[in-house]
Amino acid sequence: MRVIGWIGVLHITVIAVWMIINIVFSLSNPINMNEDNTLAENGIAYYSAFPGYLGMDHGSKSLIMILSIAIPVGLFICFKNIEYFRLRNTIALISGCFGFALYGLSLMLQAVTVEYAFNLFNSSEDMYSRQFATLLYDWSMLQGGLSVSIYIIANLLLAAWIILHSIGLSKFLHKKRVSVFGYFTGGLMIAGYLIAWFFLMQGEQSMHNLNEIVGVLFMLWIFFVSMKMIKGTVST
Repeated sequence: MRVIGWIGVLHITVIAVWMIINIVFSLSNPINMNEDNTLAENGIAYYSAFPGYLGMDHGSKSLIMILSIAIPVGLFICFKNIEYFRLRNTIALISGCFGFALYGLSLMLQAVTVEYAFNLFNSSEDMYSRQFATLLYDWSMLQGGLSVSIYIIANLLLAAWIILHSIGLSKFLHKKRVSVFGYFTGGLMIAGYLIAWFFLMQGEQSMHNLNEIVGVLFMLWIFFVSMKMIKGTVST
């Protein structure tokens, strides 16, 4: 169980390191916004000058999301012998595993798509090829699309996992504070991503800033649970 706890810590570390890298990168390479261009045109002109950067960011996060499937598996093992919690425990396992898997798939799709768009934008002087690359970048990163839809579904599944296993932590391991924090985080995730889904159906990405804050709360919950696994207070 301690190994799974360290996987959770690795999850937090990778995401936090990329947050710091992105802040330093943006400060070191400020974007020059051309008011005559759209956000997508400015974005692809900027990031295409740094090929591989967004791909490495999203690709490494994708791998850590796949590895993090171990966390809901670990919590499932903790509660597997509790007969009257078996159904909710199984639902939590499925939700958590599929949530992390779909999250990883979403990030990998974005990584592959934007790097293809950047390569096309840099390698062609043809106006139509560059317009297609810009639209591809806009669709995959800014205005939603397949990867963003998967991302929303993944976070709804993860919210269900957090709430269900928080019930187990509260009832059977008496981790009241972690559980209450889990209920709060899971509820915010469901509300935020359902609203984001509604706006996505209108062809818009909204609620981004709120969902980023909720994402930090999600990371904190994983950190709290992981530390308890490492200390042995959450174990089989």
